[in-house]
Amino acid sequence: MVSTMKAVILAGGFGTRLRPLSSTRPKPMIPVLGKPNLQYILEALEKVPEIDEVILSVHYMRGEIREFIDEKMADYPKDIRFVNDPMPLETGGALKNVEEYVSDDFLVIYGDVFTNFDYRELIKAHEEKGGLITVAVTKVYDPERFGVIEVDENGKVIHFEEKPKRPKSNLVDAGIYMVNKKVLEEIPKGKEVYFEREILPRFVERGEVFAYRMPKGTYWVDLGTPEDFFYAHQIALDEMARENGYFHIAESAEVPEDVEIQGPVYIDEGVKVGHGVKIKAYSYIGPNTVIEDKAYIKRSVLIGSDIIRERAELKDTILGEGVVVGRDVIIKENAVIGDYAKIYDGLVIYGAKVLPWKKVEEYEAYIKIKLDPTKVRPGQYPERCPLGLPECIYKKFKAIAGEKPPCDECIENQWLF
Repeated sequence: MVSTMKAVILAGGFGTRLRPLSSTRPKPMIPVLGKPNLQYILEALEKVPEIDEVILSVHYMRGEIREFIDEKMADYPKDIRFVNDPMPLETGGALKNVEEYVSDDFLVIYGDVFTNFDYRELIKAHEEKGGLITVAVTKVYDPERFGVIEVDENGKVIHFEEKPKRPKSNLVDAGIYMVNKKVLEEIPKGKEVYFEREILPRFVERGEVFAYRMPKGTYWVDLGTPEDFFYAHQIALDEMARENGYFHIAESAEVPEDVEIQGPVYIDEGVKVGHGVKIKAYSYIGPNTVIEDKAYIKRSVLIGSDIIRERAELKDTILGEGVVVGRDVIIKENAVIGDYAKIYDGLVIYGAKVLPWKKVEEYEAYIKIKLDPTKVRPGQYPERCPLGLPECIYKKFKAIAGEKPPCDECIENQWLF
């Protein structure tokens, strides 16, 4: 008989870097190809016979998560327990808060990890190594964003550093752990404690932490930023293309024959597409979205129930739910539009983040100008826009920038207030 254990999903964070997408939904409910990431995790745990109960550690917008479990996961074969954090406790404090519900070894998964990793492999590795913590690790191109890990030839973690400026390796903590309950004894109750910054390094020093490398072919994305969210869609669309062909059009979608589709593209249930529309590679069109005639969409994610008016152009863009994009609007350069925002006809938005329910009636954004700082002094702008913006918009941008230079936060986040 298989010995049973608990899986803990940490689903209480605010997801600040994911705003405006996380302004209206908790981070684990961020959808990839229309399915919340939490559902991907629960479906993967369903295949792990050792897990008999899933504990959801929740705080921010926990009602949304509970509603989703009650409505969409009612037939889930394992027990699901909710544990509410009374205040933001961070990852370590949230684990301490589930102490009474776990026994011996248990699995921990961060709710923003999008992966096809087989959790059974980590459970097996933990049993073989015999440490107090076994951490899943993966190789990335930009390790300075994550917790960087160094291991010896036996797989023991010999050094761990969170977000180092000069990473010593490209192996990073994947936010998936096997943890022994003894670890929780060293976490104070009811306090903000970071597991990866404060607890993990302590046990690394004692030689009690081992690493398990995710096998080749395993994808892993930390859904921390809109860029990560888009990357997750790229991976999901590539997987779809490998398994089912270059595009998926749901049965209830209405797509005329003169629509040009270049895959991989996923068109979900209830979508209505007008004539002469072009939908290019790496685009996801969410449920019940309406796209009017001659619109152009490329490398964009539309979460669902969006309305795209005639001749609008979306490129490298994420739209939340229920966004209305006016006629002849151009949205480009990694712009992110929050739920139920409305962009009026004829506007151009480059690289801005628009808050949920915002009505954008004129150019209010500080448009991010990509200039070589060695050639252009602060406060000086070239006569012609280096991004190719229409002249009238560029003049307006220069006037705003000269009047009130954008603060650091505006520049970094590109908010449309």
